[in-house]
Amino acid sequence: MPNTSILRFGLILATALVLLAGAVTFAFYHSRPQGQPVAEELDKPVMAAQIEFLADAMQRSAARIAAHPQTLACFAGAAPDVCQAQAANLHALNQDATVLFVTDGQRQLLPGFLPGDTRRLLATAGSGAGGATATATFNLSLSHPVKGADGQRLGFVIVEQSVPQLQALFDTLPLPDAAAYAELQQKQAGDAAMVLMRRGNQAIKRQARPTLIALAGTPWQIAVWRPVTPVVESVAPYILGWLVASLVIAILVLGITLAVRNRVTDNLRMLVRFTNDLRQQRLRTDYPVSLAEFQTPLETMLKLGKVMLGRQKEVSSQARLDHLSQVNNRRAFDEKQKELFATLKDGWTHSLLILDIDNFKQVNDTFGHEAGDQLIIKFGNALKNCLRNSDFIARLGGDEFCVLFPYTPLDRAQELAERLRANMPESVELIPGVTQKLSWSGGLSEYSRDDREENEALARADAALLEAKRGGRNATRIRAAA
Repeated sequence: MPNTSILRFGLILATALVLLAGAVTFAFYHSRPQGQPVAEELDKPVMAAQIEFLADAMQRSAARIAAHPQTLACFAGAAPDVCQAQAANLHALNQDATVLFVTDGQRQLLPGFLPGDTRRLLATAGSGAGGATATATFNLSLSHPVKGADGQRLGFVIVEQSVPQLQALFDTLPLPDAAAYAELQQKQAGDAAMVLMRRGNQAIKRQARPTLIALAGTPWQIAVWRPVTPVVESVAPYILGWLVASLVIAILVLGITLAVRNRVTDNLRMLVRFTNDLRQQRLRTDYPVSLAEFQTPLETMLKLGKVMLGRQKEVSSQARLDHLSQVNNRRAFDEKQKELFATLKDGWTHSLLILDIDNFKQVNDTFGHEAGDQLIIKFGNALKNCLRNSDFIARLGGDEFCVLFPYTPLDRAQELAERLRANMPESVELIPGVTQKLSWSGGLSEYSRDDREENEALARADAALLEAKRGGRNATRIRAAA
């Protein structure tokens, strides 16, 4: 898998969120409230309700007239006095309406009714929904069948009434938009319709299809055109919202990504610092990190590092420790001597004492190597118990030991050597039943600023040790620098 970066992950996340915002915006756009049909928006305006109420009242009135006994008597006998009496009664009840009785088939006007301009009414009697017709003078006429006792149709009752307030009612029609356009139309044969009244911006009639509101019981209908909103205008707010949301998402994701990257970088630097400290065999008490994901691993690494460092120090210490006497070995002695020799130029003075166990070869030859090893161990313990903590004790090899007295002049080192001899135990038990007198010979010298090599003082002390052995052992000789 190719390497990637936190910024790339942030870019992928931002892209995914922007696409998701686009999908949500698209869903909102398609689920937005659609324009309700005009009929529902107008919710049967006052005009429609009043005209329908009038038509219904006329229809019920025509039905009552058609079922009246005197009407049936007029149609049954066509007697002029009966028909004239019924016509007079109907005129007295409603002077605003015109009522005509027309026979079926021949469409003949029964006596007693003013003929007037009745040809249109006679021709349309019984046609249309409920027999409703209208004229351009805004008269509404309805016809209702008259049936005899045997159910046979005898003719029609025609009721015609003017609607003088139709213009005022049409003017109260609420349009759903200021730029909308409305017409009051009268249905005609086919799809054609005659326009009776109009309102609004007629220009949009060519741009949209109308919504029709039928006026029940009449041949009229209301047609309403609303301006069509261009797709760009309807989509623009959603696109703008998506762009703003995308910008906010990009800024937030970029900010969070940069913050996370910076924190990760800081925590990785802390891990590098920990690694460098571990390599240099030194650890701090705390390595602060700002991300919880790094806290637990770093704590675990810190614990392991402390254990590892402890083991490294232990191994390093063991590498500089003589395995038998448990004092420093020759390698540690050389390092310490080099360190002290380097301080001579600063005016410091150091001394050293070489010690050789008396009669060590005789103990080895007489009692064996086990006894000899025990003598070395006991001698090393005695040195550690009788010298200062600042003194450096080392086993150079065999039964030869050396003590470095840091920052100690030769005369003071001589006092320390005499005190060491006085404080050493007289004898030690080597193995069960074998006790050996403990004595040693020593050579003492001092490091000099005139020495060219650090081993020159060691050579002088070794020469002084040889003199002590030749002089009868159990003594310390001194050889100062020339």
